[in-house]
Amino acid sequence: MRFMVFVKSPKPLAALHRDPLLRAGVLLDAGDLVPDAYGVSGYWLIDVRDHEEAVERVRRIPLPACVVEIRQVPVV
Repeated sequence: MRFMVFVKSPKPLAALHRDPLLRAGVLLDAGDLVPDAYGVSGYWLIDVRDHEEAVERVRRIPLPACVVEIRQVPVV
């Protein structure tokens, strides 16, 4: 299953903290988005077994003062 992980933080973190996902072989894409009024956002696109694995992998990454949202991406 594929999941898009959105990270909102005061500084660009998504691209910097992608290494654990890359080493695990689940990272498909990562990048930073254009800053908005709430700060900087970034994303990871990951391929894991289920939502629980997605949550567990993201929890292992130090993301201080961040808002994280995980959404399933339908595969067509």
